[in-house]
Amino acid sequence: RSRTRSRRQTVVGNMGEVKKGVYQYKLTSSGSGWTAKPFGEMADGLAECTGATAEEVEKAMYDACKEASGTEKEFTFANDMVSPKVSLFTAAIEAAYEPK
Repeated sequence: RSRTRSRRQTVVGNMGEVKKGVYQYKLTSSGSGWTAKPFGEMADGLAECTGATAEEVEKAMYDACKEASGTEKEFTFANDMVSPKVSLFTAAIEAAYEPK
């Protein structure tokens, strides 16, 4: 099952330069909760996320990507189940489209 969502973020002030890129996590279920570990080229500086439910971890991953990237804009992500106990989260932050 695939889910794609976006969340609106309130602009609080200038957060500096945005680190554009594709942010990724691998989520695994242990039966008692979920753990998300960052991977890929933007993994440095991303926090590992844990929680009792996949939705709780999904929010934590979104917040971690927002903080690591420094973006003030909303962004979309995909969280795709690849097996009953594994999911892959991908957020493209200002990386999918570059205006000319």
